[in-house]
Amino acid sequence: KKKKKKLVSAQKVFQTMRATTGLLMCMLVAGLGLCHGAGDVVDLNPTSFKAMLASDDLWMVEFFAPWCGHCKAMAGDWAKAATALKGVVKVGAVDMTQHGDLGKPYGVTGFPTIKIFGADKNKPQAYQGQRTAKAFVDAALDAARQQANAKLGGGSSGSSGS
Repeated sequence: KKKKKKLVSAQKVFQTMRATTGLLMCMLVAGLGLCHGAGDVVDLNPTSFKAMLASDDLWMVEFFAPWCGHCKAMAGDWAKAATALKGVVKVGAVDMTQHGDLGKPYGVTGFPTIKIFGADKNKPQAYQGQRTAKAFVDAALDAARQQANAKLGGGSSGSSGS
């Protein structure tokens, strides 16, 4: 009976160690910017997604699946872009395996899908560029410039001469 208790106790210790190791590895990977939602990337769930849609902020949102190889490959660049764009354009990520209904209204069927949510949040712009931090930043800044010009009444980038 004592041997059985020791075996059960040893199994519990092993399970606890395994769970702790998994948690530490996830924290390490997140710290390296290899996970979605790491650093300055906002994890969007139904509540925060609704708030994003109601905001005046410009958002660049990735719809992803954790098992997707392309999504994993671009996660580091996505995190770098989010840091570079902090205070200018918000960068978010939706885990479609947990929140699949969030992407349906926007025609999300494959991963990764990136959309730029500007002034008209009902009609986000599809991002079709390269999957690099620089390309993400360039697209976000272009969208910000377009949004600012639209607020000026569609004016050009020239000065008014006043």
